[in-house]
Amino acid sequence: MDDLSIRAASATDAGRIAEVLSGDPGQEATAICGDAGLARRFGMAFVHLRDSPQGWRHTAVAELNGRVVGIIQAGGATEELRITPGLAFLAVRTFGPWRLPGVLRRLRARARVQTRAPAGSYHVGELDVDPAFRNRGIGGAMLDWAEAQARAGGHKVMSLSTTTVNPARRLYERHGFRVAQTLTDPRYERVTGISGRHLMLKDL
Repeated sequence: MDDLSIRAASATDAGRIAEVLSGDPGQEATAICGDAGLARRFGMAFVHLRDSPQGWRHTAVAELNGRVVGIIQAGGATEELRITPGLAFLAVRTFGPWRLPGVLRRLRARARVQTRAPAGSYHVGELDVDPAFRNRGIGGAMLDWAEAQARAGGHKVMSLSTTTVNPARRLYERHGFRVAQTLTDPRYERVTGISGRHLMLKDL
């Protein structure tokens, strides 16, 4: 796709990053948050949160004819999500004190299928394409960009995590990723309707 370019995001991209990342929440996020509207609201606000791991500073964008159509968040370090005062306030404001305990219980179920990326891997944390622009090779182009970044940084392996029902698994496999670990859990499945999550790796 000759008109597609991939670049580091800037602060002016934050709104569009939020739209692409959270405008169409998936099955897992919807189940954990309680409904799609809450998932969308929380996810979009989380992108704008100060020092958010999903903020523009941690993002590259795919741009087509001047419009951001995809985002990728990837790098050499993976960190546990820290509960900051800002994140706690956002959770209370979004879900309210009456819904929040249920969200936290569902998050604990989600943690039971959390895979661990190998130390030193170049980890793809998020890869999303605007639904109106899918099946045009944009996701594959962003994976190629990430691989070039990983090789330039001297990484020997790439990693990502995805649900067992994500159709994007076929894209990842076409780009050389393989399932290295699958974690399933009945509590997580009751919450989300999904059996578990895969850890996928690609040797470089």
